[in-house]
Amino acid sequence: MRYVIINSLIMSSRRARSKLLSSLQPPPASERLPRKDHTGFIITLLTISFGIAVYLMT
Repeated sequence: MRYVIINSLIMSSRRARSKLLSSLQPPPASERLPRKDHTGFIITLLTISFGIAVYLMT
């Protein structure tokens, strides 16, 4: 039973390490970098500023 637990821990740590190393490597030079979508952040800022403006007007 101990062998199974230890072996599964070793295998999961190897998989996690390989995933981490592959995610840290830069993308190939021929591939374009993905753009992050900031739409939700901008809408949140606009909503907060609109709420502040309404509060200050009253």
